[in-house]
Amino acid sequence: MTAQFEGLPGLRADLVAAGFKLAYNCFSTSGNWCNWYAYRRSTLAAPECESNEGKGVQIVVNPYEFEIGEHQCRGVEVEITGEAGGRWHKVNAYSIKADELIQSLPEIEASLIAAWSAFKRDTTAKEHQ
Repeated sequence: MTAQFEGLPGLRADLVAAGFKLAYNCFSTSGNWCNWYAYRRSTLAAPECESNEGKGVQIVVNPYEFEIGEHQCRGVEVEITGEAGGRWHKVNAYSIKADELIQSLPEIEASLIAAWSAFKRDTTAKEHQ
């Protein structure tokens, strides 16, 4: 079955044009009209996730679109999740306006990579396996 992506079609197209891939978000809530997320490997230098040796960290964009009364909310969260120092971490930026994401993405990505890079690394992990 091929997923039919719903919600924020302009943002989806912009993200695909920026090198992101799309996937169906099976964890999306029923109140969120967006049933997808976007992801790509960061092109910025960053430490690898300890569980994904040989692969760069991944940037994930989780969009949301919903209505509260008469007010429509459209935005995104951008995150990096990975293992560093034997612990799992999630670094994110949230409450980003959907129509400002593409312009802001380089700065957001650089900030998330800087935060991710600050975590202490487990230099002995391979010795204990």
